[in-house]
Amino acid sequence: MPKVKPEVLAARRDEILVAAEVCFARQGFHQTTMQDVIKESGLSAGCIYGHFAGKDELIQAIGERRHARDSALLESGRGITDPFEGLRAIARASLADLHKEEGLRSRRIALQLWAEALRDEPIRRQVIDGVHRPVALIVELLRCGQRNGAIDPALNARSIARSMVAMFQGFLLQRLWGEPFSNAEAMAAFELFLKSLAVKSPR
Repeated sequence: MPKVKPEVLAARRDEILVAAEVCFARQGFHQTTMQDVIKESGLSAGCIYGHFAGKDELIQAIGERRHARDSALLESGRGITDPFEGLRAIARASLADLHKEEGLRSRRIALQLWAEALRDEPIRRQVIDGVHRPVALIVELLRCGQRNGAIDPALNARSIARSMVAMFQGFLLQRLWGEPFSNAEAMAAFELFLKSLAVKSPR
């Protein structure tokens, strides 16, 4: 039997994960069965089980995929010398993603992962890592601003970073719940937050 190329295996695995995401976003982790994933993917059961032993492995892999997507959004703030502009770039990318089909589907998965983290230790570790990454990048930007005199050096960069992450988690929840949501209004609120961090000019 000819050996399947690694890129073909990777593409097939990605197909399975997309199908599983669609099912989980539509029905939730607990209501979705492996048969649902098989049907959604259009692949054989043997193909699915050749990549994933069961639903728990699928959930774990989808969490990793979601965090990789979030990491890509965070990269929009790297390489920008002005820390405020770096933070704005991350905010704009994150808010724009909430209006994309794939982005919204990924966030529906995120909400379920947060709930699963209360009972599943591997998922809890994964979710916590998904918070630590943006916090670390935002801390880096804030401390850069403190070093160059743009941001108040008395502020606790880690506490501010956690507050920023919490703000966008709140935006996400409101978007998922179908609350009236405006990117422009969210950015305006974020601008007020940024303004509060700046070093105050002497009167």
